Amino acid sequence: MLSAFQFDMPKSHTDLICWQLADELRRLIIEQTAEGTPAARDYRFTSNLRDAIASACRNQSEGFYKYKHRQQRPFFNTARGSLGETKDGIEDGRERGHFSEDTAKRMDRLCGRAMTANLHWLHSLDRPDPE
Repeated sequence: MLSAFQFDMPKSHTDLICWQLADELRRLIIEQTAEGTPAARDYRFTSNLRDAIASACRNQSEGFYKYKHRQQRPFFNTARGSLGETKDGIEDGRERGHFSEDTAKRMDRLCGRAMTANLHWLHSLDRPDPE
């Protein structure tokens, strides 16, 4: 019989694909809203967008460390909502002229991938809890 460890089960939140993609997007958003960028002059926009993506990362991290799957689900659902907020913020930034079309498309694709990975993890939580 195979053990769970033979399937490369994540041992840390940083092993989760959904967290990795959200973190990559977080770094891109920080870069695109840093001092000297068009977005940096719009403090409220920048703060809201950075908070949204940070929430997605934090909630996936916190949820991962809950032992029971049922306890993890609300955190991954909240993270999914934060990714949705981030997705809207990216479009807002494009419309305001803070992000180029290419940058906004890159961010949007990455956000979509993070949302898909998050949903896959949520579905995986339907399995029985560890004993």
